[in-house]
Order: sequence, then C-alpha cells, then structure tokens
Amino acid sequence: MQKMSRPLLLGLTVSLSLLAACSARKPDAHGDAAAHSDSGPVSKWTYEGATGPDHWADLGGGSRVCGSGQRQSPVDISGQVKSQTGKITLDYNSAAATIQNTGKTVRIVPQNGGGVVLDGVRYELKSIEFHSPSEHAVNGHHATLESQFLHEDKDGHKVIIAVLYDIGVADPMLASLWTYLPSDPGQPVPMSDLLINAQDLLPGTEDFYVYSGSLTTPPCTEGVTWMIYSSPLSVSAEQADAFERLIGPNARPVQPQHDRSYFHLTGY
Repeated sequence: MQKMSRPLLLGLTVSLSLLAACSARKPDAHGDAAAHSDSGPVSKWTYEGATGPDHWADLGGGSRVCGSGQRQSPVDISGQVKSQTGKITLDYNSAAATIQNTGKTVRIVPQNGGGVVLDGVRYELKSIEFHSPSEHAVNGHHATLESQFLHEDKDGHKVIIAVLYDIGVADPMLASLWTYLPSDPGQPVPMSDLLINAQDLLPGTEDFYVYSGSLTTPPCTEGVTWMIYSSPLSVSAEQADAFERLIGPNARPVQPQHDRSYFHLTGY
C-alpha cells in the first residue's frame, strides 16, 4: 500500500474509511509529554478536581483539543460495528525492560521489544501502560483494568493496542510484573532477571475493535489508531487491588463518538 502522510490503518477498506476522517497532523508524544505548540507546554494535569479531565482543555499548550476534538479517546464501542479483515503480524521478542511509577500510571518500556506489522507497515513497541478501571467500554461495560501498548512507525504515526481485563483468575505475566511495582513515583528502574515479551500479555486471537481516536491524556492529540482486543483477559481481585492502591483511578471518561465508525477487525 502506498505511503500516505496520515495515520495508516488496517486493511485497504478500513484505511480509506478512517483516513478520510482523520487529521493529517503528525501526533505528538504519548502520555505526560508536552505538546509542540506555540502556546507552550501543557500545565500539570490530574484525574480529578480543578486539573481533572473536565478541565484539560484549559491547561494550555496543545490541550484545547481535549475539549474541541471530534475524534477523542476513549470511547464506548457500541451500536453498529462493521466487519473487516486485515493483514496483522505480531513480531515481538523477549527484551529487558524498565518499570516506572509515573504518579499517573505504571509504565513499562522494553528495550528493542519488537512490534507489529499492519498491512506491510511496521510499528515498533514503545511502551506499555495500565489504567483502572478500563478507559474503553464495550456496550457500556467497563473492565477492571486496561493495558495499552503504544507503537510508532518510523514517521511517528501511532497505533495503540489495548487489552481489557475482567475479574477472574490471576494473570501469570502480570503476577511477574507486579512484583516490580514501584511503591512511589520516580525514575524508571530496570526489572532485573525478567524479560518482557509483549505477546505474553496479549490474548491468543487476532480479533479487534478498531477506530480512529486520540491520546487519552493531555495534550489529547488526535490521529491515533486504536486496536482493542475483543476478547478480554482475566485478572485476580488481588492484582487489580494492588494496582489501584498504588495509582488510584486513572481512566479518562468516554468521549463522544461524533461521526466515527467502529470496525470489528479479524486478522488473516
């Protein structure tokens, strides 16, 4: 497929449908990073109170899109969902990684952890973050936990793969990660004696909900492709409690759909 100056999505039909609705702006950095804007960086933000989600659009920098954007994330995947197929190749490998309590989430950064190839375009895994409760909902249901795998291609286009977790049996890979949870916010620290393979944290399917959205934290930059596994994993109540005691609730409320379409994508 010919390279385009906009975010690239899965499958020719999906690409044409969603790219027509996406901004051609190149996304800025994920998470806490400042927006590259003439009006300066985004001010301090939180998940509650005067600097919470209802006020993110007033924090300066590029954050105005948090309130004015037409393709904001997260969303509730509901209503009519169109079916599509696309070429998906998961190409992760085991790698050393750091873990960080940022004060707003737990962030894991693998060193050369591989990535995913979508219709011939390679996106490298940059980080893994967690949110409780889940930011995305499916037919109104919020899961207990959501993991988000940020990927970028060589031009900075972003694809975020998300996994939802419901309460059930303990997740063995999360159990290994949780032993390294930093008790206080601080700098990234190595997870000694543990190699991370992102595929171990993903469902064993290639079945996703796909839509065009944004970063879920300021500056809420749009032009992000979201792929949300339709099959949730399970997490024990103890594992969920350990995260929430450490970080607290850190989910942005769902945003309006506007004129967007949601797709049910199956890999081949």
